[in-house]
Amino acid sequence: MNRIVAKGRWVARKIAAREVARRMAQGVARSMPLKRLFTRAAPTTFEPHVALPVANRRYAVNGTLTPRSRAVQYVLAALLMLLVIRSPAARAAEPASRERTFLRALEAFDIARTPDEYRASAAILESLLTDGFQNGAVYYNMGNAYMRAGDYGRAIAAYRHARPYRPRDQYLDANLRQALSVAPGHLPEPPPPWWTHVLFWSGWLSFPEKAYAAFAGFFAAALMATFALFVRQPRVYWLSAACAVVGVVLSIDAGLAYSALHWSHRAVVTSEAVARKGIGKDYEPAFDQPLKDGAEFTILSENGDWIFGHFEGIGDGWLRREQIAL
Repeated sequence: MNRIVAKGRWVARKIAAREVARRMAQGVARSMPLKRLFTRAAPTTFEPHVALPVANRRYAVNGTLTPRSRAVQYVLAALLMLLVIRSPAARAAEPASRERTFLRALEAFDIARTPDEYRASAAILESLLTDGFQNGAVYYNMGNAYMRAGDYGRAIAAYRHARPYRPRDQYLDANLRQALSVAPGHLPEPPPPWWTHVLFWSGWLSFPEKAYAAFAGFFAAALMATFALFVRQPRVYWLSAACAVVGVVLSIDAGLAYSALHWSHRAVVTSEAVARKGIGKDYEPAFDQPLKDGAEFTILSENGDWIFGHFEGIGDGWLRREQIAL
């Protein structure tokens, strides 16, 4: 009797296997539960599934978070914060009013014929630089307007402000060199700061590009750190650390550029001025001759309406604020 039952089971398995093969050959085979085919005995060739210990899983059962899953959540939260918080260089789109004002200034520049008309065009452009708004094209065109008006000191100051936003603009470099060559008070330039030799790429990238590159470095480091939590390979950890170091270095470079833009330590004389040895007109002149338009200097300190600066090659002196352009 047992032999007959075993034989019947074997025949049933044979028929079921043929049915599956026939359906697969016809291309209509579907995922058929094994329990429908093998109702009596489970296949002995398949090993039962063994659950991993909770400590080795990414997430524990019943919604309980393991330390590893908490770390994943922290990294994902950091990524979300990086996406939400904008960098200082990330600006909103210019309002339509600024665009209209900019176009109006360009039209005034095109029809200008006298120095006063060019100064009016520059004044329109300068009105855009309010509430912390800064733009390389605005500074560049403002420098061109002052250059046509004969205000070389103000033109030099505008070109200097435009360079961090347009470091690879050949026309800007040419106009700045021309303004420096025709300025009557041009003085030798001080040596560049030491960090420009270390951060050798500083003159190649604009300030927004530096900020974006720093953000990309930190974002890549966060992604690599998240990926490393899953693969657990030392190379991925090292790659994440390298991206973080790149982000830190680029952040330092962007911070220095931001400091130079908003807290400039350079200024230029905009008209003939007499530098004094102290604060007040009662003090003796600091130099034998008055300073002329276009003389650049380094700001050392400020006291009210007076600014104390170092003039390369001739010495130090005090000037009134209305005689210079920052």
